[in-house]
Formats: sequence, C-alpha cells, structure tokens
Amino acid sequence: MSERLNYLFHQYFNKTETPAERDELMRLINTPGSEFEVQSLMEEVFTSEHFDIDPFAPGTRERMLNTVFEGTVENTVEERIIPLTQRLNKIIYIAAAAVLVLALSLGIYQYRSQKNKEALAATRPQPDVKPGGNKAVLTLANGAKIELNDAKNGKLVQQGNTAVVKLANGSVAYVAGNQSAGTSMINTMSTPRGGQYRLQLPDGTIVMLNAESSVSYPTAFTGKIRNVSITGEAYFEVAKDKKMPFIVTFGKQKVEVLGTHFDIRAYNEQPGKTTLLEGSVKISNGSQKQLLVPGQQAVYNTGAQKFDIKAVDTDDIVAWKNGLFVFDNTELDQVMLELARWYDIDIEYKGVKPQLNFTGLVKKNIPLSKALKILETTGGIKFTIAANKVIIEKK
Repeated sequence: MSERLNYLFHQYFNKTETPAERDELMRLINTPGSEFEVQSLMEEVFTSEHFDIDPFAPGTRERMLNTVFEGTVENTVEERIIPLTQRLNKIIYIAAAAVLVLALSLGIYQYRSQKNKEALAATRPQPDVKPGGNKAVLTLANGAKIELNDAKNGKLVQQGNTAVVKLANGSVAYVAGNQSAGTSMINTMSTPRGGQYRLQLPDGTIVMLNAESSVSYPTAFTGKIRNVSITGEAYFEVAKDKKMPFIVTFGKQKVEVLGTHFDIRAYNEQPGKTTLLEGSVKISNGSQKQLLVPGQQAVYNTGAQKFDIKAVDTDDIVAWKNGLFVFDNTELDQVMLELARWYDIDIEYKGVKPQLNFTGLVKKNIPLSKALKILETTGGIKFTIAANKVIIEKK
C-alpha cells in the first residue's frame, strides 16, 4: 500500500488535512488501480480499536466505492440501527466516521466529475469566426438593391442600354449596348465588413473592392471623362483610352489616369493613400498636384498642405486582393482593424493595451482563431474569442 495514500487518508479521516492534501488525496484515489487500496483503508477504519460497530449495512461501503469509481454516486445510504445500550460517545464517533466515509465518497465523485468537465471543456470546439468572402450589394439607379452573393449567374438587370451580368467567377460585369440610344445611370457597389468583390466597368476597367468599401460609377461612360468615386479601398486596372481620362474621386482628392494599375486606400480613420503599380497618375487635392511613378505612394499632409511621397513595396500594398494580410512593423491597433473588417468582429482591450508591432504574412482564408494564434506566437499578448468579439489582453 502506498505510504502517502495511507497518510493522506488518515489525515482526512481525522479532519487534519490541508486543502492541498485533500486535493492530492483525490488525485491518488483517482489513479487507476487505487480502488483496492481505498477499500482496504475503509476496512481498517471500521476494524480499528476506536469502535466495534459498523454504521453501514453489510456491503454498503463497497457499493458506495464501486458506484463512485463507475462514475455515479448513490443518493442515500442504507440505515443500520445502533442499539441505545451503546455509549453515547461511541455512537457519536461512529456517526462521525460514517459522515466522513460518505464525504470521502462524495469527494471522489465530485473531483472526478470536475475533471471530466474540464476534459470536456478542453475538447469542446471553441468559438470561431469564418473568414470573409465575395459579398457585395449592388444599388441601382432607382434605389433597388441586389445581394450579389445570393444572386444567380447570368443577367441580373438592365440599366439603360447596359446589361448587368454576374459571371461564373463571381464577379459582376457591365456589358454596354448602343449608348447613343440611351442615357447613363449611376450605380453603386458596396462591400460589407467581411466582404470583397470584383467589378468590370462598361469600359473594361477592373475594380477590386476591399472590405467595407464602395464604388459609384455610371452604367455607360459618355462625354470627355470617365468619373467614378470610392470609399474604403479599391484596386484599379484602368482600360486605356487616351481620349477619355479616367478620374477617381475620394474625399477632396482626385486621381487622373489614362490607363494604369493603382490602389487607393481611403478609409476614414487614416489619410488617403494612392499607390501606383504601373503607368502614371496625376493626383490632386485642391490646387496641390503631384505626379507619381510606379512604386510610389502619395499621402496628403494636411498640416503642410502638400503630398508626402515615398517608395513602397507594391506587392505588399495589394496583397489584400491576393488573399494575404501583410504586416510590416504594423501597430497592434492597425492589425486588429484589418482583422475586424475582414472577419466582421468587434475588438475589446482588457486592462492595459499591449504596445506591440507585427511583421509577417497571414492568409485571409483561415478561421479567425488560426490568425490570432499566429499573432500570439510573437509573445506578450493573448486573444480570446467571445461570440463575435475578440478580447485582447497583455500576457
């Protein structure tokens, strides 16, 4: 018999155990193969010189321990009448022993139940959030709205002489008819948090919208310029037309091109950024104008009232449309803002906000829990998903 188990059992029986000793006793009792030792210790208690009457009916203690080790516990104990001729102190002692044995049985059961609950909690699927995908709403000239992710492939609607078609690849294209016989209308495509979408304009220009963004455009380009406006972030591959410049408006800024690839980031929480991938663009803010060459990014400095120009890695800038988050010494707030848009979640900081920066790549097609695990590997931070919220705390 284990000397430690023997010691802890008698500590428990004499009510002199510490909380730590009680926990250790329960762990030892729940060790596979300990049943025989526990039953032997109970027998020892009731054959000791302390008393000569067992307060349990024959076999009760064994059944109690058997049911405990099987994972259940009896609600009642069979009574055995103790003759009144016995001395009162012995009756009290025996009753106390019975209570202790019952308490031990209940203790074993409760300990095991708690461990089972903990094991179940560890294996139970934790709350998670799926990544975003192709989601957008198309608002027509008359105010009608079409949920594009639910719409079937094929022709969606006719706008003037232009057919609006959902393609097999999930994007939407405007197929222009005879424009001289019709009028142009304004349509708007908007993506929600957790959405992005690809659009082909009537002139063949490709627009890729990031999450929580919008683009407004005519159903047919007529006149001397091609005008569109955006909010949020959009990537453009502009179809060349030297006779009709393409102009994108966001806030007070305008980007004018003939045919080129560029990205505009114009979310409200940050100054607008225009990044040129190929070709050339002219960007303006009121009287301030600036020409960009490929690899440059322009940010308007409201204090100095001029454009700040810097060289950037354009692959990183448009990584979002290629299924990646790219962080380059990015502050925690900005990282979480990107995740919040894509996974449509709320952010909550618990305690002191960690002052951390992140550098690396995270795929956009993985569940939120995996993305957060990648960030946690940097150390010093812990994320908890609660429904549609992420709680952030310092480790």
